[in-house]
Amino acid sequence: MNCVKGYINVTKTIASQLQTIKKVNTIAKLQNNDYLVQMIISKKNITENSSLDYQNLYQLKLDGFHLLQRGSIVQQNLLTSFSNDKERFVKQQQITDEQEKPRQVIEIHEQGKLLFSINTQKYHEEILNNEMVGEPFIWNKKNNKVLYLAKGKNKETKTFFQVEKEEEIQQAWNYRKYEQSWGERMDNVEIFYLFMIDIEQQRLYKVQTPNNLFLTYPQFTENDEIILGGYKIHKEFKYGIVHCFNRESGIYLIEKPKLLELPEKGEVMDEQPLQLLSKHDISVKPLISPDYKKVLYLGSDYKHQHLCYLSLNMINLESKTVEELIGVKNENDLRQVREKTEKRDNIIGGICGFYDDLQLNFWSRDSNNFIYSSIVLGQQKIQCIDVNTKQIVNISHSEEQEVTHNCEIINYDKENDILYYTDENINQSPILTAVINAMDKQRKHIRNLDHFNIKVSKEKFVEEFVQSGEAEGFVWYLKDEEENLELRKFFNDRPLIVLAHGGPHGVIQSQYTQLRHILLQQGFILLAPNFSGSCSYGQNFIEALSGKIGELDAQEILDMINQVQQKFKTGKTFIMGGSYGGYLSALMGSKYHDKFNAAVIMNPVVNLPFMINITDIPEWGSSCALNRKHTWNLSTEDYKILIEKSPMLQPLRIPSLLLIGSKDRRCPYQQSLALRAQALEVGTEVQTYVYPNADHSLADSLNTGFDTFLKILLFLNEKL
Repeated sequence: MNCVKGYINVTKTIASQLQTIKKVNTIAKLQNNDYLVQMIISKKNITENSSLDYQNLYQLKLDGFHLLQRGSIVQQNLLTSFSNDKERFVKQQQITDEQEKPRQVIEIHEQGKLLFSINTQKYHEEILNNEMVGEPFIWNKKNNKVLYLAKGKNKETKTFFQVEKEEEIQQAWNYRKYEQSWGERMDNVEIFYLFMIDIEQQRLYKVQTPNNLFLTYPQFTENDEIILGGYKIHKEFKYGIVHCFNRESGIYLIEKPKLLELPEKGEVMDEQPLQLLSKHDISVKPLISPDYKKVLYLGSDYKHQHLCYLSLNMINLESKTVEELIGVKNENDLRQVREKTEKRDNIIGGICGFYDDLQLNFWSRDSNNFIYSSIVLGQQKIQCIDVNTKQIVNISHSEEQEVTHNCEIINYDKENDILYYTDENINQSPILTAVINAMDKQRKHIRNLDHFNIKVSKEKFVEEFVQSGEAEGFVWYLKDEEENLELRKFFNDRPLIVLAHGGPHGVIQSQYTQLRHILLQQGFILLAPNFSGSCSYGQNFIEALSGKIGELDAQEILDMINQVQQKFKTGKTFIMGGSYGGYLSALMGSKYHDKFNAAVIMNPVVNLPFMINITDIPEWGSSCALNRKHTWNLSTEDYKILIEKSPMLQPLRIPSLLLIGSKDRRCPYQQSLALRAQALEVGTEVQTYVYPNADHSLADSLNTGFDTFLKILLFLNEKL
């Protein structure tokens, strides 16, 4: 029990210190080249199962960020957007009417006064705001129109026994009619529409768009035409779309938007013509330049892998021509590092990342430079390209870095040329950094003071690398123990834990997490393998695993484990992972059980024939296991291959902790329960926990996140 209390106390201590920086904005330029900066900071309250956002004011000086004022609590999920001239802003509000029913209202303000408001409750449901579709409330150049995407209202239905009029019969036919949603994290989104607010007319319009496109990132041209991205909807059903780059898509232009006045009056319009501007099978993330003359987008030829390298392309809006600025990176730059022809931190790499990483890209004010992020050899970098010369520079990384680290863009202030980003590594919680004169060669990096930083001894922390073929693994550990945490220590035994990432086209990055922090403090050696198939090592490296899952990657991991065990004379060996990392953890616990002492398995893939027929991304199995594009008409031989590559081909043989979410659409939890039953039948211990409101990420609430966190620590402690 004392051990449990110790873990709980340490968790509370770290959680109370950690603060997440959600937004940073420059408010004003002060004297002596100082700046007034507004930050929205989120703090977690484990006991209350909640987090609160605070708005603070800081003075940005050459020696860091200085707190001027602690602000009030900010209402979460409140969507606000200022016009380009800052004279107007639009805001989403939730208000309660006289019957105490909540209503969704959009307010338009000018110079601090309310111009008008629109009750949107009868026109649409939630306003969409995520990395897939972009932020809502996009202004035009004249600051008198606003675009946003919202979930459409489902049509009213009745049972046959409720129908009273003959014209209502169709409602009964539509009752309980199946409508496929957009999968994981978008499972309630079936239909959605593009809306436009005309501020001069004080009206809301629905923009007519084709029904066969999933719309994303709408924005205005200089003449109020509309640029947007669109995923082509498959005819059989809408595949899950989150974190999937293998979706046919394009960048489109609506030259003369057809507007339906709301409430709709039943008018029938001709189909809205769209002009395809992009030239790639995969074309995503359009962003128009401040001078309205060009659009950048990310593109690729079709790949059946779920993540691929992208090229950066520029559309000339006058000539409608497309120019490639950065090509797809095929080679593995790790070879240059191994041959010592280039330092790891100097490598530019191609464009690689996930939807949330790639969301925050920015044009410079003069429309000549573009800031973006990319994952390069396991670390996320922030880079800038001159769109005229195609010259690329690293903004966030330099040769002076002692260990690999991870940088994430928070915001870019075009007016003052200030880039804000967070910088972290496995041994350092995120630190806010401001880059003054970001577009200049004489740019100045200003890191914040220590009020966001968890104190960890840098002198005792070690980062090394192991190699297996083209793959590599990070090895992290502390030289000797610290005295500041009251935890059981295992520095004499040196247990090894393998951190298996998901995907399989994900990547282990040098990111700070509370779990890694505590494991290091206890004396664990952490092995984080970026096996074949991992992203950030070139497109060829990603494709190398297709058709070889559970074989090539498993052998590389086992090879890395053997190297670490020989060097450090490690004690017990554990493996932990979620999603595809759960696949590897379960595979190691069954097929290679003699190499491991226990496994932590989270929302895993364990039964490929089941997965391919029930997941929201069925083509994942065809790509990873069969190395080809998906078809629903699989052969007997195909299913034979799928089951042979499944961890459930053999039962688990090592003690395992199984953590699953019952709302997981990506790796539905029923296969995990079957894995448990199979293991129990042969006498293997499987501690199983099901979280009823959790999806694939097991992050539906603070309770779920910290409960799984503590259960992992206590399980590992028990097995030691």
